[in-house]
Amino acid sequence: MVGPIACRTCHAEAYRIWAEGPHARAAQALAAPQRKQPLCLQCHSRDEERAGQADAQGVSCETCHGGGRYYEPAVVMRDKELAHLFGLADATPQSCRVCHGGESPSLKPFDIGEAMKRIDHWTADRAARKTSASLPGSPKTLLASWLYPR
Repeated sequence: MVGPIACRTCHAEAYRIWAEGPHARAAQALAAPQRKQPLCLQCHSRDEERAGQADAQGVSCETCHGGGRYYEPAVVMRDKELAHLFGLADATPQSCRVCHGGESPSLKPFDIGEAMKRIDHWTADRAARKTSASLPGSPKTLLASWLYPR
């Protein structure tokens, strides 16, 4: 795990949206004794629970996209296929249902379509990156981006 600060470097808008959302504060919804319970941490702070840490922080980028140690370097992230080979995972409705499924103690029914709209941190981030890629002098191909990094 590299932590959400490492993701912020390249994905500032996605980080901002995540940081202002409920996933970033999921562990804070737990009472102090619950922050030590694996049953609670498996959803409210999955990264820390998997790493065996007691310092519960919340649901981070790596909770949904996989541990970033190998795919986090910019040279890997520039190539979507390579990033996936190095462990980047795309979030799916099934990955959400791990915590928001029928057996989770939720007060409201879980609607995957509405939930994905509420946590949409990729649309604005992709638009910003697409705009910067179309600026004069920007690399036009994957190979060019490797040869001439920004």
